[in-house]
Amino acid sequence: MNKLTSLIQLISAIYLWLIGACIGAMIISGAVVAPIIFNAYSYLPSLGITQYDSGILMTQIFIKLNYLLNFTAIIIIIYELSVFKSTIKPSIILLGINILSILLIFLFSLYYTPAILEAQNMGAAYTATPEFESIHTQSEMLFKILLVTLSISFVWRIVLLSKKSPTTTKVSTPRTRKKTA
Repeated sequence: MNKLTSLIQLISAIYLWLIGACIGAMIISGAVVAPIIFNAYSYLPSLGITQYDSGILMTQIFIKLNYLLNFTAIIIIIYELSVFKSTIKPSIILLGINILSILLIFLFSLYYTPAILEAQNMGAAYTATPEFESIHTQSEMLFKILLVTLSISFVWRIVLLSKKSPTTTKVSTPRTRKKTA
């Protein structure tokens, strides 16, 4: 294996690790952290944490997650376009899935998160309105779709990379000769 092949494999491994980190962070924040934060009152009733307070805490977690997602979106653009350009038989579908992931990341981080922050700044009463509920529901749905698109991209890229990697040599077994009488 030459140095260029090793470098390409290292870059691909780092890329997959980054996508995997995003997927893991999204699962943890949505499936583990959010239920605890939004039920904080049941764990710490003496603190008097309201649903509004929980929302503010959860938004701060998503702001931090947005840094990772935005960085990843930029890396996806660079990596996938360079792979697409250098591949003899590029995958249009995978490129489309990655473009969708990029759009969803920026929509979540640059539209929905600021809109939720703005609503929270208007006070607890505004976060109880149907308008806020609608935007919050939309952001949750977008987040789930993003998780699916990143997961598909992750698995698809692994499959494509495994097809390109050198296969192990087969161990041949001696053939048994038929005995003729």
